[in-house]
Amino acid sequence: MMNRILYSLAIALICGTSIACTEQVSSNQFNNNQPTSRPSTITDTISVEGEKQKITLNLYNKPDLNFTTYVPANRFVDQTVSSGEGTAVWFYALQPNGKINKNVYVQFFFPGEKLTWKEAKQRLVAPKGLFAINKWQVVNSSQAKEDLYPWAKEKIVFRQQGNSNIVGVLFIGEYNGQAFWAVQHYPAEFGDGFEPLASKMFKYLQLRR
Repeated sequence: MMNRILYSLAIALICGTSIACTEQVSSNQFNNNQPTSRPSTITDTISVEGEKQKITLNLYNKPDLNFTTYVPANRFVDQTVSSGEGTAVWFYALQPNGKINKNVYVQFFFPGEKLTWKEAKQRLVAPKGLFAINKWQVVNSSQAKEDLYPWAKEKIVFRQQGNSNIVGVLFIGEYNGQAFWAVQHYPAEFGDGFEPLASKMFKYLQLRR
């Protein structure tokens, strides 16, 4: 199943998918209701190498998607691919020269199949699952509340085998009994600058439907 998911997404990418700069963003808190009206922009603070920086975030709110969130302005480009296997939304980081870095991204994936979060985890770490396909090796995992966002059930930290430079974290979430997951993926040297920005998308995530 996970092989088919990745294959379907790859075919969709080859056939062509629009890429647009993210100029939208979503909520301040997670709740179990439909997202209420949210401001088009907000400000927040991140800490990069111990230095506080104020940033602007834009509301990301597309009616055909299951979520809204806030995205750091002028820092990411979004790409959506849907198939019968599910819907994946990537937010690729922009380099200072304006080019996309596809090794540095946040991804949300919503399976088309009804899965609980525990079933989703079994699929993800199965011998032919997403972790095996991408050669992601589990470094550690946690279900401790202090390690999770309100919507998350488990956090899995990973490192890519054969390329110890690539690291990341995957959060498995569940909403109204339906599993989904969210990923941060980046070279280790990008962590100090990327992770504070990426975490805002998780912080402000709201789910619907």
